[in-house]
Amino acid sequence: VFSRMDRPLLLKLSLDSRPVSEELEQFITDFVALSDKLTMEMIDKQAEESFAPCVEVCLADGAPTGLAFHGVPSGHEFTSFVLGLYNAAGPGQALDDATKEQIASIKEKTDLKILVTLSCTMCPDLVKAAQRIAAENPRITAEVYDIRHFEEIKNRFNVMSVPCLVINDENVSFGKKNIRHILDLLA
Repeated sequence: VFSRMDRPLLLKLSLDSRPVSEELEQFITDFVALSDKLTMEMIDKQAEESFAPCVEVCLADGAPTGLAFHGVPSGHEFTSFVLGLYNAAGPGQALDDATKEQIASIKEKTDLKILVTLSCTMCPDLVKAAQRIAAENPRITAEVYDIRHFEEIKNRFNVMSVPCLVINDENVSFGKKNIRHILDLLA
């Protein structure tokens, strides 16, 4: 997958004092060693627990791609994370022209929060779809949260099951979704 990426990526880390931050730092350190197309930068080692630990996917010049993972992208989310990198670096997973046009037609800033657990087998489909949309449109962000480490966000949106999609901190939707389902919700 790395060999097919069009451009290199920078993975920016924001950590806090919890053990999960140490785990993320080690994970990303080992991960970037796998390819010369990936580098890592420590942004903050004392970030707020409501945000950290977080790995933000950026272009090599530091420009954000709109993709981020809060927690450690392992378990069932490992493949989603790798595909997110591929989509952000290009060329990304294929999209038909009509879908590309529909994604490009979204003109307002849109924040997608995807709330997951690493043991959920339905979560990766939603994560991959949301990240693909965000990688295609710079006005859209897709931030994934492993809710085991973010109790505040879990409680704020009354999350009783995953996957959960939160659009602009207002609209909450539960269950597995593909790109088409997400675009219907955004329409």
